[in-house]
Formats: sequence, structure tokens, C-alpha cells
Amino acid sequence: MKHLRFNRIIYLMLSLIFMLSITGCGAKKEERYLTYVDSLISANYLNASDEYTRTTGASQEEADAMYLQNVTRLATNLENFYGLNISGDMELAPRMVELAKKIYSKARFSTDSAYKDNNIYYVDVTIYPIDLLNQTHEDILSYINDFNVRVANGDYNDYVKEDYEHEFASGIIDILEDAVGNISYADPVNIKVRIIQSDSNFYISNEDFRAIDMAILSTDASKYEKEAAEAASQSDASPSDSTGE
Repeated sequence: MKHLRFNRIIYLMLSLIFMLSITGCGAKKEERYLTYVDSLISANYLNASDEYTRTTGASQEEADAMYLQNVTRLATNLENFYGLNISGDMELAPRMVELAKKIYSKARFSTDSAYKDNNIYYVDVTIYPIDLLNQTHEDILSYINDFNVRVANGDYNDYVKEDYEHEFASGIIDILEDAVGNISYADPVNIKVRIIQSDSNFYISNEDFRAIDMAILSTDASKYEKEAAEAASQSDASPSDSTGE
């Protein structure tokens, strides 16, 4: 089994979670909208939900569930991106979730201004994308190539499939964990978020939240696709089907 597979990270949003609305009253609309968008991003990525719960009326349990869903989704996306198979691994599956929490804790953004344009309110958001995938690409590519050499040499012939997948995935996670402490950022991305008003409530669309979500972690895998295609065209090297018995 050749291990060199980079897939595009796919974002699946749940409207019930991300379209929570809040009642507009009191302070200026622009200020409330700015606070709402800032608190929504903070709650989803930084696990900082005090302002979110106060502003929206959501419970702490609901905010915690929203955050956990978000980091679990990232963990699943990273598994898919690197072609890992650890969903049933009692050690590595929770370790990947903890890694996702560490990655999102590095999220950098600013809510710059809220304003009205043609009777529609907008909030300008600047995102500084976490560049972890590009930052670690060469180290991971080197690791994968070395791993494939060991596979070709028969080092894993006596491994059962689960142990083989565990061994490979553990090395990928090691590299990502080591890099999180010295994370780099890509060029800032500016997003114009529309405030949707309905009666006395307002919220942002799934599309705008998805734009924010995609910008938080830089996920352009286009430059990896050639490498993946070249690897796929090579002869397959895999451990034997031995069960180790």
C-alpha cells in the first residue's frame, strides 16, 4: 500500500448549529453585529464562548457542543486529507481531536468594521490563515517516502492491517503536533459577511460561515495533486496479508 495521498479538505456545515439567531435590541445595530460575528468565530475556534452565550442566549452546553463538533470535523478532515484510517483507533482518534483543538487555538482574525450598504448590513472580517499543511508538507512527504521504503523492504510484513495503519498515522500526527508550537500564517484573507435580518432576529448564512471556516486553515492542496498522481502511477508496495498468527 503506497502511502502518498493528499485529498482536498471538505467542509460540511450544519445550519442548525451555525445559523443561531439573536435578538436585536439596545445598542447600535453595527456594534451588535460586530460583536455577534466576533463571538461566533471565537466560540467555534478559540473555545472562548462567554460573549457568545451572553449575546445569543445559547447555553454553555450548546456552545461547548458547537465547538466540539467543529474540532471533531477538522480531525476527520485531516484524517481524510492524509489518507489515514484511524476512526476506530482508541489512541489516535482522540489524539487527532486534541491536535485539532491545538490547531484552532492558533486561529487569528479580526472583525474590522460593521456598516450598512443599500439597506444591508455587513461585517468585514480579516482572517490570517493557519498555514500548517504547507508548513509541514516537506517533512510529511519525506516521512511518507521513508515509510514506503520500509514497506517495500518488508518491514511491516508481519503487521496486521490495524497496526500498520496505526504506525503510519502516528508518524503523521507527530509531525503536525511538533509544528503547532511554531505555526506560520498565510497572507490575510478579507471576508465581507452579510447580516441576514428576519423580524427582530439576525444571523449569518452558512455560505459566509463556510468562507470564514475555509480561511481559518489554509487548505490549498493543488500543488500536492501532481505528487499524489505520480505516486499512484508507481507500482504498489504493501505489507503482506499475514495476520501475524
